[in-house]
Amino acid sequence: MAMKNICFFRLKRTTFAMLALMWLPGACSWLPEPHKLDIEQGNAITQDEFESLYTGMSETEVLETIGAPMLINPFHADRWDYIYRLKPGKGRERESRFTLYFRDGILVKIDGEDYKEY
Repeated sequence: MAMKNICFFRLKRTTFAMLALMWLPGACSWLPEPHKLDIEQGNAITQDEFESLYTGMSETEVLETIGAPMLINPFHADRWDYIYRLKPGKGRERESRFTLYFRDGILVKIDGEDYKEY
């Protein structure tokens, strides 16, 4: 008789544990979502700043106009990459990038196909 009661008790405990596990994910759905920070990386270049670039500018003029690039490739020092990435706490990730090419310290090409102001 004692064995029968122990088995019944284990069955009840197991059933209760299974029901609790099934209920648990929905039990926290009423809680508010935690705050997530916006993460910004790189150079936030405005449309006006981007449009003020023109071929023939010196490296110094570019630095004064839009600031230092995010990346200067040590193997291609005449190429400056400006990258901006925004990962908001809510919403989709956004990215903007453009590349400037110099020859002898003078801006010769602006590759801005992927540029978007955010």
